Amino acid sequence: MAVYLFGFDYIFDFYYFRLALLSGLSGLYLRFLIHFINSENWVKTYSQFSTFIFLPLTGYVITSAISNNIALSLGMVGALSIVRFRTPVKNPSELIMYFILITLGIVTNVDPSKTVTFLLLISLASVGLEIYKYITKKMDLAIYNFNEKDIYLNLVLSNDYPELISRKEFIHTSNDENKFSFRFKSNDKYKLLDIKKMIDEKSIISYSIDDTTF
Repeated sequence: MAVYLFGFDYIFDFYYFRLALLSGLSGLYLRFLIHFINSENWVKTYSQFSTFIFLPLTGYVITSAISNNIALSLGMVGALSIVRFRTPVKNPSELIMYFILITLGIVTNVDPSKTVTFLLLISLASVGLEIYKYITKKMDLAIYNFNEKDIYLNLVLSNDYPELISRKEFIHTSNDENKFSFRFKSNDKYKLLDIKKMIDEKSIISYSIDDTTF
């Protein structure tokens, strides 16, 4: 179907549209995969949700536009080389996922059939990591965590919460003049936030988190 638009004939390419839709849906599938299978909390934000859709879609559009055009390819590479994140990516798994999303867009343009294979391999790898995590927890083996820096949560409460002592992240408690202090350590900031959410806001006198990412 041809449409005269902005001074030139525009022809709707249904094949191009289907592949663009495939790349976007593939990114959306990965978002739900690592959210529900790998329980990654950093994908819960709206910005990450949109990133998982638009990053592979953008990768597909760019590779489609620069195919068979060396001059445009060099220009696009030069333009993209000056783009950088203002906020540093602290989680290596997050950075790896961005590369995977871009690769999804490229693979969809080069060979759409390989997109399904690529998604299948990522799904198997994600399930395999969860099985490994489960086995190491059951056998009390060392589990490698992506975050290298320990984060500390300090709570001063007006009421005692003895159930907090059973938390794996708990390291110290004390009380003085009806004030109960608790200290927790973890390299997963979301676990510390979950601990804080367990407590009634009225009971919190003060709290601090020794990390600027909160």
